[in-house]
Formats: sequence, C-alpha cells, structure tokens
Amino acid sequence: MGGLRAATHHLLTVAHRSINRNAGVEFACADENIDMQRQRAEAYAPCTAEIDGNHGASGAEAIFDQALTNGLAAIVSSQWGEEGAADKKGRVKSAARLLTVVEDKAKAVTTEPGIFVIPDPEPAAATVQGDSRWPWAQDPNLPDLDTRINITVLRDGIKGTQPVRHASGEGGLRREHVDALLALDDHESLRVLGAEHSDRAWESTRDEDRHSRARAAALLSRIGDEAAARRAEEAAELHTPYHPKHNPNGLGLPDCPVCGYAAFSADYGDELGMGVGVGECLVCHYERTPAAAAEEAEKMYYQARWADA
Repeated sequence: MGGLRAATHHLLTVAHRSINRNAGVEFACADENIDMQRQRAEAYAPCTAEIDGNHGASGAEAIFDQALTNGLAAIVSSQWGEEGAADKKGRVKSAARLLTVVEDKAKAVTTEPGIFVIPDPEPAAATVQGDSRWPWAQDPNLPDLDTRINITVLRDGIKGTQPVRHASGEGGLRREHVDALLALDDHESLRVLGAEHSDRAWESTRDEDRHSRARAAALLSRIGDEAAARRAEEAAELHTPYHPKHNPNGLGLPDCPVCGYAAFSADYGDELGMGVGVGECLVCHYERTPAAAAEEAEKMYYQARWADA
C-alpha cells in the first residue's frame, strides 16, 4: 500500500502549490480544495486503470466519462483555479466543457492538430546538478512530463460513449480514447496511475497467495497426518538441492509456511537474496509465486534494516 500513500502525499503537495498560485483563498476553502482534488484523483485512477485493462467491458463507456471528468476537473482546477472547473452555479462542468477550457487556455501544438500542452512545472532539463539527493533523478535525458491533452480524440470518445449511455445505440469506446485518457496522468494534479497499478498488483498477489494456502490446507485435511508425514519423508529424495554446477539457483528444503514440514521445494530464490523460494511444497502443494516471494522478501529485508537502525 506504499504506492497509495506516496500518491496521496504527492497530491497534497500539488494542491498546496495550486493554492499558493491562487493567493487570497481562505484557509477553510483551501482545505476543501485539497480534499476535492484528492477525491478527483482517486476517482480518476481506478476508473482509468479498469478500462485500460478492458475497454470493451460492459459499462466501460460510463467509467470512461467518470474518469475523464474527474481527471480534467483536477487539471483545470490546479492550473487555472476552481472557478475554471465550475459553471456559474458552482457545479463542476461536464467533460466536454472542461475540454473547452483546456482549448482556450493551454498551448496548442501547431504541428499536431488537436493536441494541447501544459508544460511540466519542474522539467528534468532544468534540474541543476547537485540539487537532489537522488542522482538518477538528475538525468538530463529524462523526458519532461508535459501534459499532452488530445482534445480531438477525447471529444470523439465522449461522442462515442453517449449512445449506449443514453440507450440510443451501441458503445463506441476505442483504444485511442483510453490512451488519450491515460496521457492526462502526466499532469502534476494526478500522477496516480502508477500507485493504482501497484496496489492492484499487490492485492492480486495477496489474493492468489491466500487461495494457494487455502487449497493446501484443504489437501492436508483430506490426506491426514500419516500421509503428510510420509510425503515429508520422501521430500528429500524428490527435491533437487543446490549444486554449484548442476543447480546453481537451487535452495535447500525450508519449512513450508502452511504444513510446517521441511518440504518446500524451491526452483530459485528471491532477487534480494533473503532465501525466500519460488516453488511448491512437496507435502501440501502450497505454491509460492515470484510475486509472493518478492513481497515476502521485501518484508524481511526492511525488517532487517529497521532492526539495524
């Protein structure tokens, strides 16, 4: 969940920066603006990630509209103030009207019709060597995070999603519409998709590992203690141990986290060298995937680091 915390901290920083650009706002309103910007980014991220994986899924058109409206509202409010994102009655403008705001205020790319750019406020090329404690972040070859908003494609996306959303035709969401939606994440008011994908991968790994443990526990209940003990005795003969020439990536037979027998046969260990194997228990058939091994190894690594601190 570290990705989500990092993204939230980033959003708060950007919101404060946006408020400073629009001086004169009362603190109560400022806090409300920060909360609203966070909510918009948090609505944009899961919706965009969802249709990025399957833009042809049922309901994708409504999800696209929700993601686009929240993403554009966050961008417009951050760049030109909340008044730019709201209509005369104080309600947030539709995605189509927010695109008009971008078209009026952002810089058009003359060589690419329909593309409007919001420059990166902190371009990599402007970074002074020695300003950062992370040398890799000072690489002048890193691309600037200019926000490229494809007005033409996004408007076409809005047009294509309307018929099915209003029961007057089929859906018309295409891959190019989703790609244009993804491009909005380069804006400093968003930059949340990385955290969203990371959290989804984390949840998927946890879910898969829990199911593997449950299947292993069910197998143990079915075969009984005697059969489990017999399998444990045979494990050493079935396992291919480490050998500097024939099996350099092999590990020993550590205890299985489910059945407790020294019967977990690993094909290889984790990349951090913490001894967490990727493989299968020869007794209960609990399987540990590379992703689950990496998560467990990271936990052990940081526990060791904290203990040394």
